[in-house]
Amino acid sequence: MKIKTFRAESFREALALVKKEMGEDAVILATEERKAPRPSFEVSAAVDYEIGERRSGKRRPLCIPPPSPSPREESPVPDRAEIRDLRISLTAAIKEEIGTIRSLLESTRAEAEEASLPEEKREVLRFLRGRGVREEHARGLCGRTRTVKDIPRAMSEGVAVREERLGAKKAVMLIGPTGVGKTTTVAKLAASAIQAGKRAAVVSLDSYRIGAIEQVRIYTKIMGIPLEVAPDAQHVKECVARHADRDLIFIDTTGRNPMGGAFLSELAPVYESGLPVETHLLVSATSDYDFLEEAWKSYARFPVDCVGVTKIDEAPRYGALYNVSALCGKPLVYLTNGQTVPGDILFPSREKVLRMILMENPAGAECAAAATR
Repeated sequence: MKIKTFRAESFREALALVKKEMGEDAVILATEERKAPRPSFEVSAAVDYEIGERRSGKRRPLCIPPPSPSPREESPVPDRAEIRDLRISLTAAIKEEIGTIRSLLESTRAEAEEASLPEEKREVLRFLRGRGVREEHARGLCGRTRTVKDIPRAMSEGVAVREERLGAKKAVMLIGPTGVGKTTTVAKLAASAIQAGKRAAVVSLDSYRIGAIEQVRIYTKIMGIPLEVAPDAQHVKECVARHADRDLIFIDTTGRNPMGGAFLSELAPVYESGLPVETHLLVSATSDYDFLEEAWKSYARFPVDCVGVTKIDEAPRYGALYNVSALCGKPLVYLTNGQTVPGDILFPSREKVLRMILMENPAGAECAAAATR
């Protein structure tokens, strides 16, 4: 079997290279689009006979077994692991190709449907796409509007914002994928609680990430509040009970791949313990929507009360705020726009969230802060 990767400026050109060199029997293993530094496409393909044999016209029929090797040179026989890996690769490649075909068909259908719309409706779609609103949500809003002027009213129906800033319950637990900034957000919330005249404490479950405990320990030491390190979720209730004199206790959790059901089940004891806990799901404004959709399917197993959106200073547009709100159906509670503690955390109203989403060309944290004044 020959496996080779072809590169070209377009997907069509890459496929032409595959066909030219490997023939009609080549199997596509994987495709990838590279956007930087120069846009290009990569196609990995495999063929089950020697390329040289094909070019010379001596292709060996698949139904005839190869000649037996001489005693001195034994042909390597693939083991079960190699066969399994190949099967997995081929299955993944087939699924990816099916997904690509489905996307093309849906795109073609969407273009046809859009062409049949009045110009005012097409203007609505263009406006929403320009603000980063997901296509499916943009079409839903388009169905509830006649012109661009109707967008704020229609969009307000899909955006909920919670008025209670810090937490309605004593224990507030932050969950979310890796890298969304849970530990930093815990520190920001604790600092906000102190500024509001409340006594706070922090419980950390993040013993998985290297340096996580030291990071939160530095934050709590500077703020002068107690820190508890729980070895696992079963001990969280005990840690919270030791600080019964505190008004708010923020629980930091480990960030891992949300599609891993085993990890998510590790948090179940917190809820099974009977501890009254408020759950904040943190997501990043820069995350891919398909990833967020899959992550939400996992986190929806928990009683999520509200959603915090981080890294809005890194997002070129704020349509992600509407996408997250429409996807999760939970109120937004705060937004973070930097690493500064205390600070770089916003508690916007619904009107201010809508203003941010509908702004043209936002420029990072400064623009976000201006939108929430």
